[in-house]
Order: sequence, then C-alpha cells, then structure tokens
Amino acid sequence: MYRNRHAHARLRAAALVLACASAAASAAPPPGPAWNEAAVIRQATGGRLTGTRGEYYDDSCEERIGYTAQVVDLNGDGRPEVFTELESECLGGRIGVSLDLYVRDARGRWQAQFGFPAGYNILPSKHLGYPDLEMTGPGMCAPVWRWNGKRYALHKPCPR
Repeated sequence: MYRNRHAHARLRAAALVLACASAAASAAPPPGPAWNEAAVIRQATGGRLTGTRGEYYDDSCEERIGYTAQVVDLNGDGRPEVFTELESECLGGRIGVSLDLYVRDARGRWQAQFGFPAGYNILPSKHLGYPDLEMTGPGMCAPVWRWNGKRYALHKPCPR
C-alpha cells in the first residue's frame, strides 16, 4: 500500500507537470514571421544587396562598399521592412554610413525612405502604426522623422 500511494502521487505530479506544460505551450504567443531574410533584402534593394552583411561594387564611388541590412517589422503588420547601412565615405560623408529604409507602398513596391548619411534610433513614440525614427550623426542635433501614411517625413528638425 505504501508503494502504491507513492506511485499514485508520482503519477499525479507527472500529470500536473504535463498539464502545466501544455497550458504554457498553448498560452505562448505564436512565432514571429519566418522570412527568408536574404530573399527579402535582395527584393527590397533590387538585387544590389544579397544578405544581412556583405559588399557590392558601387559604380558611382568606383569602390567596393560594405553593408549591413536588417529585416524588421516596424508596424507589426506581419510584412517586412528593411534597414540598410552602406559603409563608405563616398556615400556616407563624415560619418561614413548612408542609411536607407525600404518600405512597401500600397501597390507592394519597395520604396527607399532616406538615402543620406545617418545612423538611427527607433523611438517608442508611434504615428499611424510606425515608430518615429531619430537620425543620428556627427552633430549635437538628432532630427526625428515620422511616418505620414505613405513615407517617413521630417517631423522635428534641428533648430537653426
């Protein structure tokens, strides 16, 4: 009888563990989008960039340009956006980095948003579903860009 009580208690404990694990699994959020990052980056940049890191030859600069690219979902709609940073003084001026953000328009075409020397910070504030972006550079001012429904536009410029 003593053995049966312990066996029964072990069975109840095992059932409780399985029930908790099952409840935790069903309460867990679904996994995020499983994008093929390289394919998204290639599509967004018209084939110029082919992965999250690499180099390409830029005809206007007549040099190989290093880059990084990051696939994100800025507005939480399940569709990707792509940040790119091109590492070159030719394209990035004094800070050495040219920033772009590729966002799909209403027709599904990729639209480049910036294309100028800057770094960026994603701010917690949002407008029309997209976060505000703070542009960083060599100066003391960091202007803020805001989504206007079609593209990012300057929202808070630097004081003159």
